[in-house]
Amino acid sequence: MQKLFIISDIHGHYTVMKQALQDAGFNADDETHHLLCLGDLFDRGTQNAEVYEYMKTLHDKGKASCILGNHDLFLLEFLEGDFSSATFNAQFNGFDKTLESFSGMAFTNTDIETIHERILKRYPSLYDWLVNRPLFIEHDDYIFAHGGIDLTYEDWRQQPRNEFVWNYQSTLQAPDDKIVVVGHERTPMIRRKWNIENHSNSTILYHDNVIFIDAFVEKTQRINVLNLTLQKPLKNN
Repeated sequence: MQKLFIISDIHGHYTVMKQALQDAGFNADDETHHLLCLGDLFDRGTQNAEVYEYMKTLHDKGKASCILGNHDLFLLEFLEGDFSSATFNAQFNGFDKTLESFSGMAFTNTDIETIHERILKRYPSLYDWLVNRPLFIEHDDYIFAHGGIDLTYEDWRQQPRNEFVWNYQSTLQAPDDKIVVVGHERTPMIRRKWNIENHSNSTILYHDNVIFIDAFVEKTQRINVLNLTLQKPLKNN
């Protein structure tokens, strides 16, 4: 059996993430433990490079899997040379913290092209690692995604990349035969929208066949860790 530790929406909060995993009992040296991140490693916090290095190191050892989130997509598109949204995301989505963390340069005082070149030079494996992150992982009774799956498609697995990372599972139908585990939408916001429990409660939210785990770390300084015991181990993704 495998003990799966699931986190999401780290947003550059490396210290908070490490403490949450320690409190949950995650041990990278335990062969039965595996870490799964549902995306959004970056933005808003200041420790983005540290989060990446930790996740990539565990991934390369076969100890972690990581799904692509919408904030990870911001960085992926930037590394591909698409700067069209960089200023907007820096102003409204904390992307400046990611660029500064990886480049070691101040976003407001450095041109975009220079930051781009600096990141590629400092982290030559970053692009290849990001572009190969899966959009979802389907395993036995579970579907893991960042945003959500849309069952109105003939095959939800074929939905576009942007929908996987931007969907809100709270607005979509859940499958009858699987449990969907997602991040992306902050659990306090879902509680407020559905008028359930304490609206400030950022703990894991279970609803029908969906488990929501995004704890709104930039406000709460909390990262939820969901533990699942799997009969068949999750493959490294």
